[in-house]
Amino acid sequence: MSAAVNKEKTLTQKTAVEKVTEYIKTKIIYKELKPNDKIPTETELCELLNVSRSSVREALKVLEAINIIQIRRGDGTYISEPEDISITQSLLFKMILTNMQLKELVDFREQMEVAVLKLAIANATKEDIKILSKNQEAFLECIEKNPDDYETLHTLDLNFHKTLAASTKNKLMEEIYLFSLEIFSPMILENYALGQIKGEDKIPTGDNHRILIEAIENRDFYAGIYGVKLALNIWKKWVNKKENIEGDNAKEE
Repeated sequence: MSAAVNKEKTLTQKTAVEKVTEYIKTKIIYKELKPNDKIPTETELCELLNVSRSSVREALKVLEAINIIQIRRGDGTYISEPEDISITQSLLFKMILTNMQLKELVDFREQMEVAVLKLAIANATKEDIKILSKNQEAFLECIEKNPDDYETLHTLDLNFHKTLAASTKNKLMEEIYLFSLEIFSPMILENYALGQIKGEDKIPTGDNHRILIEAIENRDFYAGIYGVKLALNIWKKWVNKKENIEGDNAKEE
């Protein structure tokens, strides 16, 4: 078989696979397929879309890999529940593999913090503010009684921001913001650990959280921006420290 025929076959195969994935995606967008709904069988998809069985199977593998569908052996293929779907893993690994700079990540987080704050100020309920305040109290208590327990401090910090994300009442914003937390989580833990082990000044996360809570409670966007800037100053300090350490290690090697 010639190279030209092989290329044509590959392009046709790709188009057929995309045809199947687009079909499923469209059905989900128009709510013709909902969570836990069973999708058509391989045979039915072949007939509906006029594609080969191999193309259908390849498309289903792609959708299964990103958790859009769940293949239940001996039963059928179903649309996943929303909480089972992650849109972030492939993007996270892409960012790592492309060697994205820390400064770019901090810039990204800054934009996310401002956007989330704006929606939280507009949409947070009294219950949201109550949960944020309880988290703040637990955080300060941990600093007072167990200042070396950096893992608990890390968990409380993440929980604060998860509640902040939920208070936006915007599912897409919440998902993207949680992705930004996932990127920074290891660095957050590392810096809490280093800060306590070296006996440095306590990281003023508690003060920053208090400012954000008050800004949301008072619906004061400008006060909230001040809190975001305080947080970003901490992050920039961490990034500079990390880059200096990595630079010194590179010189030693």
